[in-house]
Order: sequence, then C-alpha cells, then structure tokens
Amino acid sequence: MSSEAGSWLSPTQFRCLRSGLRVVTTWAAEDRESDTALQQALHDEPDPSEVIVGLATVSRLLAIELAAATGATETEVLSRLAATVHRLQGAGRDPG
Repeated sequence: MSSEAGSWLSPTQFRCLRSGLRVVTTWAAEDRESDTALQQALHDEPDPSEVIVGLATVSRLLAIELAAATGATETEVLSRLAATVHRLQGAGRDPG
C-alpha cells in the first residue's frame, strides 16, 4: 500500500485502515502474552476512533477472504467470529 490514498479511499479511510493493520501486525508479531501485546498495540495508536474503524475493516476483509477460501459465506464467518469473541469474553469474567 502506498503512502498516498488511492482514489477508492478517502484520506480518513486510508488512515483508519492503516491504523487497523498496524495494530494487527504489531499484535501478531509480539513475543508477549496475547492480551498484553494487544493492549500495547492499541496504546501505541494515536487515534482510538481510527483504530476501531480500522480493526472493523480489517476483520471484514479477512472474513471475506476466509469465506472465499472455505466456501462459507461472509455472514457465517462473522457469526462464528462473534460467537468465539462472546465465549472468550465470558470466560474472562470473574464469576464472583
């Protein structure tokens, strides 16, 4: 991806996508525990709203690719992802 936004992206969309990709690549490349690595990757980004939009966009693009590779629909992939996130969030809560 060049440093210039293409005609299919606004400068804001480009910044958001780049922010989301930076978080994902930093998170994946870290040698630390996953939650700690994600927390640091999120902390390093200057604009939280760009991170949110960027991560949502990256997730959607990955779901599209995964759907194409597996023969599932994008909706099925996103539903499975949502169920997994919900399950993991529930497992992380203190029952007391």
